[in-house]
Amino acid sequence: MRAAGMTDQEVKEAEELARATSAKYKSISTTEIMHSARNIRSVVGTFEEATKIIDPLMKLRVVAQGAHPEKAEELGEDFDKLIKGMEIKGVTQDHAKFEHYIDNMAKAVNVFGDTLRPTDFYEMFKYGRAATNALGDEFMLKTAPTLAQELGGSSAGKALSSFHTQFVGGKMSNKAVDMLNKYGLVDQSKVIRTTTGAVKGVLPGGIIGGEYLKPGQEDPYAWTNKVLLPHLAQKGVTDPAEIQEAISAMASQQTTAQMMSIFATQQKRIEKDWDLIQKAHGISAADEYLKSDPKVAQEAVKKQFDNYMGETAKPFVGPATTSMNWLASGLNYMSDYARQNPGHHAAATAWGTAMGGALSADTAQSMFGKIFGKGGGSFLLSKVVATMAPMLAIAQLGSDVVTDDDIARLKRYEAGPRSRFDALKAIDDSERAADIYGHDDPVYDAQLRAMNAAKRAKIESELTDLGFAPAGTPGRGMMAGSYTIDDLQRALGIGGDREPAKAEIVGNATLETTVRVEPSPDFLAKVDQRVDNKINAFRSSGAGASGSTGSTGRSMPEATAPM
Repeated sequence: MRAAGMTDQEVKEAEELARATSAKYKSISTTEIMHSARNIRSVVGTFEEATKIIDPLMKLRVVAQGAHPEKAEELGEDFDKLIKGMEIKGVTQDHAKFEHYIDNMAKAVNVFGDTLRPTDFYEMFKYGRAATNALGDEFMLKTAPTLAQELGGSSAGKALSSFHTQFVGGKMSNKAVDMLNKYGLVDQSKVIRTTTGAVKGVLPGGIIGGEYLKPGQEDPYAWTNKVLLPHLAQKGVTDPAEIQEAISAMASQQTTAQMMSIFATQQKRIEKDWDLIQKAHGISAADEYLKSDPKVAQEAVKKQFDNYMGETAKPFVGPATTSMNWLASGLNYMSDYARQNPGHHAAATAWGTAMGGALSADTAQSMFGKIFGKGGGSFLLSKVVATMAPMLAIAQLGSDVVTDDDIARLKRYEAGPRSRFDALKAIDDSERAADIYGHDDPVYDAQLRAMNAAKRAKIESELTDLGFAPAGTPGRGMMAGSYTIDDLQRALGIGGDREPAKAEIVGNATLETTVRVEPSPDFLAKVDQRVDNKINAFRSSGAGASGSTGSTGRSMPEATAPM
């Protein structure tokens, strides 16, 4: 109702009206009545107008429950459609006319039982199109129920629409025009002819018997019996088979021919239904059903229990909605986790099923404790199942093959900042869970929050030592040295289609190099040996030596210089 734009005062009035109406018609719950009130408001325009037609509509609903006990759960949808059909017919704005229609519909439903439902009226109004508003009330409330009961609401509406199009609007085939003209059913002053004089159409209002085809008073049954049949009889057509043959030739649509044939050959049955409907009880039968019908009484017990449970559950609606949203987030996480870790899925599903059953059991225990005036008890099965989660996690971890890389990765995680941020998130999550599922002991809650505050302070101190800004600082979670050009551009609101920032170093550089060479001991020994050889050769002959190293050039002729 709030989503539909109703004010808080209107919602409050709707609740009060629904309670009072449900107390009066016990086989309809307050929720169903509020649902109807919202939908009726969309039809009539205001909630105030909707309140004026709730009572007769709920009476009709009780009548429908008595006539269709096997369809009790479907009647809500049926009545939503019926209200729309009444709007199409144009009777929702006139309260007296609306109650007149509702009363006569109730009579028809009581007479025809499970072969006629409120939705049949809706479909007849819907598919009747232009004919719906043109048809007279007497036809709609006396004859139309028989037609809808035999053809169904949709087919009955289509038949009435095609009859209106042809016999009131004048739109028909040339064959139909010829047949109607043959039996004297066309006003010659409104005939459309070709240049050769052949009949090719009829202007609106050109069919004889216009008093039964007037807008708001249209009555196809009366026209068939008081105009069509006498004209056929004048031409000697009185046999039922011949009548149906003539109707088939003059009707442009098959559904029109079927309807007119029923009207022309089944008068006794239709007039018998008139008598039954006239004598039947209307919406006053609602009191009779509530008092005497065991199935309606059974439905009343069910709906009143629904009312009681609904009122009892109201204090739990807020916490329950919060809990279900929290559970939905958890299930989303579990779904993602199952995709990434298919081996863990079976165990996690088993635990989730157990937790769901435990929560249901705890809810029932608490609810029935409140209903019967007893405490819900301090034992909660869900707490027992919750303690299994860490054991399940440990067992699952133990089943995996832990490698040296896993251990090294774990150590890096524990030493790095990510583990600290995860720990802070875990503290926040535990406090939110405590707010939802915690008990009523203020001392315990204070101790828990103090313990968490100490943990949070220690972690924040470690993050500060690692170079992170205080909590609440934009960009927290990134160390100063880890910012990139892209990060700076995002932080400053630049970038996008612009050229990325470029860095260029401009200036002169001088390179000075000193090289130091030191001879090795072997090199020095060779130099000394050469010097000694030169000296010895000079002493022996006064000429320079010409042999190899170590030779004097005298005692070894093979070492002498070549001739």
